[in-house]
Amino acid sequence: MMNKICGVAVILGMGVGFAQIDMERLAKEAHDREDQSWARKSGLPVSDIRAMRVFVGITDTTQGYVIRNIDVDSLKARHHILLVDGHGPCTRIHVLEPSAEGFTEVWSLGEVPNPIWGVSGKPHPQGICGSGQRANAHGTPDGRIVLEVGVFSDPLVTTIPVDTYSFAWNGSDYEFVDKNR
Repeated sequence: MMNKICGVAVILGMGVGFAQIDMERLAKEAHDREDQSWARKSGLPVSDIRAMRVFVGITDTTQGYVIRNIDVDSLKARHHILLVDGHGPCTRIHVLEPSAEGFTEVWSLGEVPNPIWGVSGKPHPQGICGSGQRANAHGTPDGRIVLEVGVFSDPLVTTIPVDTYSFAWNGSDYEFVDKNR
């Protein structure tokens, strides 16, 4: 009887180990596809996309995190690249600059300043988390960064209203300059 129990425990343990390996392989394959897609969209080499992704903390086996936006045009006057990543409804914003070592982070945003009614001002380990809708960020032609956070948790109301936060370069950093509803 004891042999059967030990045998079942060994088989279950092996199954859990194989499931973990399989989940890591699936995560790597998903990140590889995502890297290739962003390379096509941005014009950057796949190796740069992967290097930026790993630099911001999304390793090849990290599960659940995706790149939501890479903008190489809006901030190019300062040689900056906007990278937006996320996990579920949460979003993190990074401004990266190419360097001899790969990339350096010029600026990042993981929580909103002076939260408006739709967003909690409390820092969240996964970034800026809206009320049921994920936040989105993009660059503008004049070099600003705009963060939009949906405020309704009703999945049928997906476009309005949004809290909008704008950040502009002040010569050494991106600073919060405006919020709207």
